Amino acid sequence: MSRGPSSTNKSRGNSTRYLDTVYIESDTGGKFDIFNSLSIVNDYLAPSEAAFEVGDDGTWAELEDITGLGKKFKVFVNDRLRLTGRVELNDIPIDASQGAVTRFTVRTLMADAMYAAAMPNVKVKSTSIKDFIISLWLPLGIKESDFMFLADVSRDLMTGISSDGSHSPVELDKLNEEQAKVNPPETIFQATERHLQRHGLMIWDAPDGKVVIGYPDDKQRPIYTFRMFGDSRRNQNNILTMQRAKDWSGVPGFIYMAGTGGNKDWTKSKVRGFAYQQEVLNSGFYRPVIIVNEGLKNDKMAQMQADLEMANRIKRMDVWTVTVDGLSYWDGSDRIQYAFDTVAEVFSTAAGGPNGAYLVTRVQLNRNVGEGDTAELTLLKRGLWKLQ
Repeated sequence: MSRGPSSTNKSRGNSTRYLDTVYIESDTGGKFDIFNSLSIVNDYLAPSEAAFEVGDDGTWAELEDITGLGKKFKVFVNDRLRLTGRVELNDIPIDASQGAVTRFTVRTLMADAMYAAAMPNVKVKSTSIKDFIISLWLPLGIKESDFMFLADVSRDLMTGISSDGSHSPVELDKLNEEQAKVNPPETIFQATERHLQRHGLMIWDAPDGKVVIGYPDDKQRPIYTFRMFGDSRRNQNNILTMQRAKDWSGVPGFIYMAGTGGNKDWTKSKVRGFAYQQEVLNSGFYRPVIIVNEGLKNDKMAQMQADLEMANRIKRMDVWTVTVDGLSYWDGSDRIQYAFDTVAEVFSTAAGGPNGAYLVTRVQLNRNVGEGDTAELTLLKRGLWKLQ
């Protein structure tokens, strides 16, 4: 049961805005699109997931079997694939007057990678980081062909348009045997992330169930424009609510990254990287961070690691959360699907901004029978998340 405004991708130039659609398909061919409520989340930093409430007292028995634990589903928004996963959570709330409904949550295999232990017997001698990672993920059923080393391919698949982002595949160097060894109780995700961080790289979900290895691209062309004005321009507004968070808890003034050398005395290391947060320093916060990583072989790798550590610690330094109507962005003639790893331009007179380009780091699509469709986007100021 679809609610909330949207448009049709087939009507370029048509100003009519149609309803957004959501449906799910099981691997056995079943399909349904009537939901009491739903929430779909795509995030750089967490497995993609979709939570649904469906059915009523007369249908829960049938739905319980269809949506049982381990059942595989594909989730589509406006006929575009949003995520591929399996049921990991299932509960049935029962009300004396209204009976039972079925609630279930679909998560991607990234959730398993964040839980499952990495096997210590994975080959590390005479291999590459790429092959090492592929071997780590193989027990989950993720093969070499399931990895994507072009982040923009995944982004364009979700949004349905080209964002003119980076089109350069990532390159991974060879492993040092001692660096590579799995360190129990490392998970598959942790072992993977440990090696990717040396290159300023991240790992996240693609909508088709593949695994993306890349880096956030906040230099790409903005594809959304959000506005909230309190003056005569308020008729241009398309933001329902917005919230600003400036959380400096744990934000360092600078990071010193030391690599190899110095006869194990890091103070004499010739491999170094530095990352500064000038606004924190200027405000009088004394927060130096020193990290020693013997796996860093040159200044370039040390600098990328320092930048990544800083990026990981400033995610809440200046972030906006905006809530907008509908499950897709309406540009006046067509709809564009919301996705993270995209860039939005935001203009507002409220609370000192925001104004300018922001990286979309998280998207949550919500539907409720009584409240309609909304999308909540988390935005990080362009330039803050510097990974390479």
